[in-house]
Amino acid sequence: MTRRTTSLHIASGAVLAATLVPAQLAAQGAEDSLIPLGEITIIGSGIPTEVMDSASSVTIVNQEEISRVPPTSVAQVLQDVPGISVTESGIERIRIRGESSQRVAILLDGQHVSDHTTYGTPILISPTEIERIEIVRGPSSVISGNRAIGGVINIVTKRGADKPVELSGTAGYIGTNDGYRAAASIAGTVENFDYRLSFSRSDLGDRETPDGPLVPSGSEDRNILAFLGYRFGNHYVGFRAQDYDLSADVYTGDPDLVIDLPKRDLRKYSAFYEGENLTPWMSMLKIDAYTQTIDRKFRNDITFPTGPFSMNVLSTSDDEQTTSGLRATANLEFAPGHRSVIGFQLEDDSLQTDKSSTTSMIPPFGPPTVSTGYADASIRTASLFAQHEAIFGNVIGTLGFRYYSVESDLDSYIVNGAVLPGQSNSDDRFLGSAGLVYLLPNDAVLRANISQGYTYPSLSELYLTSAGGSGTVIGNPDLKPETATNYEIGLRIDRPGVVLDAALFYTRSRDYIATIATGTARTYTYQNVNRADSWGLEVAAEFDPGWLGGVRPYITLSNVTREFSYANGFTTRNSGVPEWSGTTGLRSDWAAGTVSGTWDLFVRAESEAAQQDEAGTIVEQTGGWGTLNLRGTLDLTENAVLSMELGNMFDKTYRSIDQIEGPGRYVSLFVTATF
Repeated sequence: MTRRTTSLHIASGAVLAATLVPAQLAAQGAEDSLIPLGEITIIGSGIPTEVMDSASSVTIVNQEEISRVPPTSVAQVLQDVPGISVTESGIERIRIRGESSQRVAILLDGQHVSDHTTYGTPILISPTEIERIEIVRGPSSVISGNRAIGGVINIVTKRGADKPVELSGTAGYIGTNDGYRAAASIAGTVENFDYRLSFSRSDLGDRETPDGPLVPSGSEDRNILAFLGYRFGNHYVGFRAQDYDLSADVYTGDPDLVIDLPKRDLRKYSAFYEGENLTPWMSMLKIDAYTQTIDRKFRNDITFPTGPFSMNVLSTSDDEQTTSGLRATANLEFAPGHRSVIGFQLEDDSLQTDKSSTTSMIPPFGPPTVSTGYADASIRTASLFAQHEAIFGNVIGTLGFRYYSVESDLDSYIVNGAVLPGQSNSDDRFLGSAGLVYLLPNDAVLRANISQGYTYPSLSELYLTSAGGSGTVIGNPDLKPETATNYEIGLRIDRPGVVLDAALFYTRSRDYIATIATGTARTYTYQNVNRADSWGLEVAAEFDPGWLGGVRPYITLSNVTREFSYANGFTTRNSGVPEWSGTTGLRSDWAAGTVSGTWDLFVRAESEAAQQDEAGTIVEQTGGWGTLNLRGTLDLTENAVLSMELGNMFDKTYRSIDQIEGPGRYVSLFVTATF
């Protein structure tokens, strides 16, 4: 079956139509421009497979698609993938199919970026350093490991270039925050060596909305990335080093509540080996190792009334998180029509944290109360995994499993000068997955998939005591992991003029960790008490009806119904997730004389959403919204490209649930030059 190279350009919002076609546009090979499904992915099954033939819900955002979007942030590149939403709490994070960002695995070059906060893992890399992004929607812990209940985001960074010296630079204005991003790199290949050295920086001001700026809501980041690779025969070794600094202000909308994130920095060093066709039955052997340190500082300052007085609580946390990991995989082909991957993974994740909380009365009434805490805790994970693929005529079947062995310890814990006893937690379990793909005539496939997800409790949830304005939360060393099982069926079509990727899914998630009142005023603890059932539909489609100028309509659509059950037995579908979201629009490649480029006119929209607490009270509610946007590129010269986005063209006021207000009308402009 012939596959064309295609890659999914997708979005999140409920579907509206838009038409506006400049008369001077001319067609440029429409068939080659339709959404690609022929990209090769490994993240879905561990075996190199075209997206078209994958049993999982996989999306690849390749370099060509990334280059069409002004590089404001990685999360903004991903917001147009079905099932994905971007959360903004000072730092952008990713949710998939309604699951919180702490249940989504974030990988850099296949290696986990771990996190022990309740906010979830942020994306700690500049968008200008990315070669491609691989996304798996739905539980995927058999291949991708821990924290993959919602899905997986694997960000693959750039390596060398196809000539001895390649210089590249990007600079632009970001209208959403009246800020900028600039980047420069030098890369190349000299004989058997390839290399890259890059630098990027951004400085974003406060979010500009139709109702005025959100003060404070700015951020800054700086990224240095170095890569060196060497190829000898069918062997390849490489080394990466990354130095990333990030700081952000969190907009709360309340002058009596201030949250600062002055530091969220990553230092990472990794090395890898890749061997191809080492034996007649081993097509690939990969070994990689890494060590990374994440420095995090957090400050929470809240004032609230208490009778005739006001109370101020100032909480700070200074964390250092160190992770080392080793992973080895082998792709095996012992017989025609049969492929396997086997592997093992080791990870040692430790956290050292200094916390303090100062409580004082306003006006002063006695001395302030100060509490301090120091903790040193760690998680050690060992796992074995395997996946086998068998082809029988037009049927491709996959079967996989993963065995986990996890141990965690609180090695040192000092509260207000008193040394407390250590604690521990462990877990062992098997996870499984199974997939089936049926190849239909005329470049179409039916697929079905069953997969499991797994999220081991964070060190904060297990052992630490955290104080803030809403109260004190105490860790629980008896927590169990959160788990999920996903069932889905899908259809893919990749024909001249039509590309379609659609899926129906149902996910059962159990043992969600939540904060539960202890009976002492303003004191809570973590417990495995909540659960959720989610089901829905995801569609990405593009058509080439042969219109003037090669104009192609497209649509991406997500439907998620999420039924959330609290510890007290109350069940609600108002779980803070919009039922419908997606994008629809028109796009085309164009040429006018010696000038060419692309344009994309689209509506991004979302339905209303509400969230109920365990008492059935609506704690937050937002209305549905839609924005009209225009995005495009212009080839200035053979070596320089201008990318532009005019967003929220009607300057509409809108907000997604649990998010800050969306930006007003804005323009973002970037120029990228490569020599």
